[in-house]
Amino acid sequence: MTSAKSTNDRFEAEMNGRQPKGILALDIDGTLTGPDGEIGERTQRAVHHAGEAGWIVTIATGRSWAGTKPVADLLNLRLPIVSFNGALVRDSVTAEILHYIPLPQEIVGTVVPALVESGLQPMVTEDVRAGERTFVGPSEHDGEHTAYWLDYAQKNLNSTIERLPHGELAQIGHATRIVVFDAVERLRGIEQIGAGREADYRVHVNEVFGGETDWVQFMHPSSTKAYALEWLARQYGLTMSDVIAVGDGYNDVEMLAEAGFGVAMGNAFDDVKAHAEITIGHHLDDGLAAFIEERLLHVAHVQDLHELVE
Repeated sequence: MTSAKSTNDRFEAEMNGRQPKGILALDIDGTLTGPDGEIGERTQRAVHHAGEAGWIVTIATGRSWAGTKPVADLLNLRLPIVSFNGALVRDSVTAEILHYIPLPQEIVGTVVPALVESGLQPMVTEDVRAGERTFVGPSEHDGEHTAYWLDYAQKNLNSTIERLPHGELAQIGHATRIVVFDAVERLRGIEQIGAGREADYRVHVNEVFGGETDWVQFMHPSSTKAYALEWLARQYGLTMSDVIAVGDGYNDVEMLAEAGFGVAMGNAFDDVKAHAEITIGHHLDDGLAAFIEERLLHVAHVQDLHELVE
């Protein structure tokens, strides 16, 4: 894979030779968007102004590439963006894969049967180099909320869904991730599937729908938003100390904790807020836009934000 540096000549030209102030990394759901899944006009303007002011604005999301690209286009982001919780960094204009860490087939062949044996329905996102289809087992094995997730993914995240027998599902080659979406009570103890295999893959549990449902992902151990942002920062000659990360979910914890300045949304869980330097307004109150307008546009570097909140 090529360096992100080679794909960003147009960005550097737009900067008119100025050095970037740093990176502003934004989660999508619950940060850029509200419950309706839309990005408000005020937030769109604020993000645009941040880019004009010299910040490298990118997305860092758990969404697939197909579900992320329309957001990047709406915001006119013309540089690398992070999707799949850090497994993939892709140029938002050319779609060139710049950084990618999938699960190997051996892990797919281990995790899928373990999930099936536990009475759960695995959903496997294929290697993005081959496409981005989601393969799932026969419908009679769907959990209480599996069908809801598949319908949502097709309608809102541009996902293509294909059913396969579980035996074929376990034989898929490299995979971007393996997902289970089900009621909390059906998923209790799912972390034990990864016990002792932490060096091979990680199990990430994210609560949704007010804690009624869990969205569980099995991913490469280095597949975090923080890891991807650190890689991206290096391409610009920057470090994580030059990154401002904004998010609200459990999959944002690493980037909030490791960024130079972590910003939690007002709607974030309390234990997510604990990893950030500050908590800003709720997404229903344009919290992100207010942060950009009232603080970010008035500073020249990430360190200046620390001085503002001290």
